[in-house]
Amino acid sequence: MTAPFIELQREQQNTNYQARLSALEALSRPQNLAAPSISYQAGGHLLIIGADDLTRLAACELMSQVEGGLKDDLAQIKADSGVKSISLLITDAVQNPSNPALEQALITTDQLPIAYGELSTLSGFLGEYQAIIKPTTTGSTTDSTMDNNRADDSFESVDLASALIQRTHFDLVLDLGREPALPQELSPPGYFAVGQDIINTAGQNDPVLSLATVLSQLPDLEGEFEKPLYFRINNDICAHAGRGKTGCTRCLDVCPADAISSINISNMNKQIDIDGYLCHGAGSCSTACPTGAISYGMPKAEMMADYLSRLLDKYRQLGGLNPVLVFHADEQSVVPEQLAANLIPVALEEIASIGMELWLHALNEGASGLIFLSNADTPASLIQLLEREIKLGHQILSAMGYSTTVLSLCRDLASLEAEGIVFTPSSIPFVPLSQKANNEGRFQEAPGKRQRLIANINHLAENAPDNTVIPEQITLSASAPFGQVLIKDEACTLCFSCANICPTAALQTGKETPAILFTEMDCVQCGLCESACPENAITREQRFIFNAEVRDNPRTLYEDEAFCCLDCSKPFAPTSTVNKMKEKLKDHAMFAGSALRRLELCEDCRVKDIYRGLAANPQAQLDI
Repeated sequence: MTAPFIELQREQQNTNYQARLSALEALSRPQNLAAPSISYQAGGHLLIIGADDLTRLAACELMSQVEGGLKDDLAQIKADSGVKSISLLITDAVQNPSNPALEQALITTDQLPIAYGELSTLSGFLGEYQAIIKPTTTGSTTDSTMDNNRADDSFESVDLASALIQRTHFDLVLDLGREPALPQELSPPGYFAVGQDIINTAGQNDPVLSLATVLSQLPDLEGEFEKPLYFRINNDICAHAGRGKTGCTRCLDVCPADAISSINISNMNKQIDIDGYLCHGAGSCSTACPTGAISYGMPKAEMMADYLSRLLDKYRQLGGLNPVLVFHADEQSVVPEQLAANLIPVALEEIASIGMELWLHALNEGASGLIFLSNADTPASLIQLLEREIKLGHQILSAMGYSTTVLSLCRDLASLEAEGIVFTPSSIPFVPLSQKANNEGRFQEAPGKRQRLIANINHLAENAPDNTVIPEQITLSASAPFGQVLIKDEACTLCFSCANICPTAALQTGKETPAILFTEMDCVQCGLCESACPENAITREQRFIFNAEVRDNPRTLYEDEAFCCLDCSKPFAPTSTVNKMKEKLKDHAMFAGSALRRLELCEDCRVKDIYRGLAANPQAQLDI
C-alpha cells in the first residue's frame, strides 16, 4: 500500500467524519408529536410476593422511609413516599433463619395485611394488578415445612386485593419468588421481579443494589403516568383468521411483552388485539406483520423514510462515501465519535421497530450497508426476529448480486469503535438522486407496506451490479411471507372457499368463467386458503419471483367450463362441481333414479322440478 494511497484514505476518513457530524447536527430525529397516548392511574398500593423472610425484609426497607428512620414500635410509611399500603403474599417458608434482621422484621410487619398461599394468576399493569390465590392452612411464619405444603383445595380462590385491602386491585407488584409470576421478556409497567438467586448471590454485579434500586423506585410510582400508543392496527387487512380458521400468527410469535392476543369476535372468527397498557413499543409486531395491518407510530414509517433519505443525502453532499447506518435502541448509548468515520448511528425506539421495506429504502437512498446493534438488554425474541429477517433479506439481495454483508447484526459495540476501520460492505451501486425516479416519492405514494417493499426490491433489481443474472425465482424458508399457491386440478371443485377467505385478495374468482385467479405479489403465505379448502386441493410454496410481469398480475390457477342448466340453459356452476355432486348424492332418496337429473338444473329449475314431481305423485313426499 503506497504512501499516497494511505494519505488519500486518511483524507477520505476525515471527510466522512465531518460529513457525518454535519448531517447529524443538521437533522433532528423524526418524532410523531401527534401520536395518541394512554394513561395509568396508580394509587401506591403495593403487593410483595415471595418467601416469608424476603417479603418482610423488603417491606421493612420501604417502611423505614420515615423521618428519623425505623421506629421501635410499628413503623409507619412516610405519608408522601408514594407507597400507600404494603401487602404480603407469602408463598414459601423462611429461606435464611439465621438472618439477624429477621426477628425485628417479624415484629415490624406483624400488622401488615398478610396472606399465605399459592399464587394462581397475576394479571394487569401499573395501577390495575389483580392477584388470585389458593390459600394454605399454615399460619406459621417460620414453619420450615411450608415448602412441602400445598394450597388447600377445600378453599375457593381468593381475590387478594379485595381480601387484604378492600380494593379491586393493587397498583404495584414486587415479586421476590423463585420464578417470576409474569415470565415475559418485557414485564408490564409496575411489576418488578427480583429472583431469590439474585438476592442471595452477594458480590456479583452488586445484586443487593438491584433490589435496593427497585425499592427506591417504588415510592415514585404513584399518580398519573402517560405513554404513547406505539401502534395502529387495521384488522380489515389482517391475515390472522377467517371463517373459523387460523392463519398468520407472526405478531403473536414475536411480542416480548405478551401484549398481543387472539380474541373471539364471533362464534366463527377471531381477530388480533393489542393491549396498549402492556405494550413496550418494541415494534417487532409491525416488522413481522406481512400485510401492514399493524403499523408502528413512533415515528410513522413515512417520517422515518424521509429522515433516512435526507440524512444520507446530506452526508453524500458533504463528500462522505460508503455510509453505513447503525440502528440502535434509543436507551443504548452510542457516541458517533467513537465509531468508524463512515458509520452513522440512527437511534430507534427499539432496533426491531423498522421493517424490511425501510431497510431496502435506505439502501436505495445510498446506504452502503445496515448494521443492527443489540446489547445485553435486547430481548431474545427481537434478536430472533432480526436474524430471520436479515436471512430473508440476504436471500433476496444476494439473488440480485448484492453482498451478504449489506445487512448485519452486531452484538458488540466495541467492534464498531476500532480506530482506522473503514466499513465498505458496499456492493450497492449508488444512483444519484437526480437520476432516480423519485424513490422517496414512491415510498410515500405506495398504498401500503407490501407495495413499498416490492417497489424497493424492483428498484434494487433495476440497478443490480453489472453482469448480474437475476434468476427467475428463488426458494425461501418456510416462514417467508412470499410465495405461490398450488391447486390440484383433479381435486378442486371450484367451491371458491379459498378466494372467499383470502385476506389480501391474492386469490379471486373469475368474472366470466368459473376460475381461481392468483396474484403472487399479494400473497403473504398465511395458510388460510389451505386450511379452508374442503378437498385438500391446495398447497403452498415459499419463493420470491423477480419477474414483475408474472408476480404482479393475476394468473389463472384453475378454471373449468360453466355447466348450463338443462331446462333454462343458464350457467350456474362449474362442471366439476356438478359432477362431484352427482357422484356423492346418487344414492340419496331425493336424487335417486331419474331424479339425479335435478343436480343438472339451476337452483330455480330444480325447485320447479321437485314440485312438479310432488304434484304428479303426492305420496312421494312421504318417501323422502
